[in-house]
Amino acid sequence: MADAVRDAVARVVLIESIPLVLHGLRAALEGDGFIVPGATGDPHTGVRAVLEQRPDVVFVDLDLPGSTGVGLLRRLHRQSPTTRMIAAVSPQHDDDSLLLAALTAGATGYLLKDTETADLLRIVRAVQRGCVTLGPRLGDSLSALLLRLAGTDEIPRFPALTNREQEVLRLVSLGYGNRRIARELFISEKTVRNYVSAILPKIHASSRSEAILSVRLSGPPAGGSVSRVG
Repeated sequence: MADAVRDAVARVVLIESIPLVLHGLRAALEGDGFIVPGATGDPHTGVRAVLEQRPDVVFVDLDLPGSTGVGLLRRLHRQSPTTRMIAAVSPQHDDDSLLLAALTAGATGYLLKDTETADLLRIVRAVQRGCVTLGPRLGDSLSALLLRLAGTDEIPRFPALTNREQEVLRLVSLGYGNRRIARELFISEKTVRNYVSAILPKIHASSRSEAILSVRLSGPPAGGSVSRVG
């Protein structure tokens, strides 16, 4: 119930270069109970709106003409760190390096501009609640990204996990499969599967890949989690 109340009053600023998309976004959000205190296609006006309004979420078009979308994300994250950011890109411009750059610049949501309205609304709600959320059809990009994020076996402590679950998550974050985890911990593969099934809902992840993404980006944000819509 508390989440529903927060979602209903969430304030979202829109920075989108295509007028038709901008108007469609505003109509969809306001029609679902969100407040849109600013909507513009100009990055400078958008930054000013974020600094003046301090919204819960800002939607940032990475295809803005005359502006580096990732640079805009960095600026917004630096100047309004409590505002959560969703990065949006045209399907023809999407690639793994842009996804990585957007997330490391501070975005906690990433989607393609042809995302269905229902999925868009779910992403905005999830990001507003503190989840790291990717739009539909981004599974391949996510897998490639995880390979780039690998490298250390140290992970943050997740308070909701038992010591054994924490250890299983550490091995999952290294890309180990169930069989290898079973060998490492001297337990059966079935037991590993049971642990993973218990871990995912505790860290609000819907897959192993999403759990690894949350761990590798920055660990669990306060009250946060990771998910992929679709």
